[in-house]
Amino acid sequence: MYTQPFAAFSSVISSLMSTMYSLAAVAAVYIGMWFTFKKMNLPGWKGIIPFYNYYVLFEKLWDIKMFWRMVIYTAVGAGSAIFGSLFITLGAVFAAGGNAQPVGIILLILGAASLIASLVLIILLIVLEFQLFVRMAAAFALKRAWAWGMLFIPYVIFPIIGFHKGIVYYGPVQQTYNAQNQTYYVR
Repeated sequence: MYTQPFAAFSSVISSLMSTMYSLAAVAAVYIGMWFTFKKMNLPGWKGIIPFYNYYVLFEKLWDIKMFWRMVIYTAVGAGSAIFGSLFITLGAVFAAGGNAQPVGIILLILGAASLIASLVLIILLIVLEFQLFVRMAAAFALKRAWAWGMLFIPYVIFPIIGFHKGIVYYGPVQQTYNAQNQTYYVR
């Protein structure tokens, strides 16, 4: 009888703590980005504006066309996910009951195809972002493992890059082609 109020209170505290951890992680990323941009001889405020910070990174480290490719992938992927969810919902409504309506089955297939297309675009976005982070790591003379860290634990890596006195920005590194191995290298 007395456990129910405690369970509700515990749930609220747990939710509040989770929110505080999330806000702390976001703050760590943006503070780290501010100081990382300052190391790159850019104004720190450019590092904390969403989308614009990527625009600046693509412009400085890679190619601005790749930024616009990322924007297109994001927009098409979001639209595909929205329409896929809508098609699946409508398909489930039409296909409900004992006899499946052909319209419902077609909508379910379209919805599944849209969600798969959205998943493919998300994977392309992750690959594109990783390639940007490889270039960023190379610009700081860091190994590729740092790019993985920027991708998966940015709340740890960006503050380290921003505040560590031993990590110095050297500038963008051009890709080179190794004809013997037929591969591209960032260094």
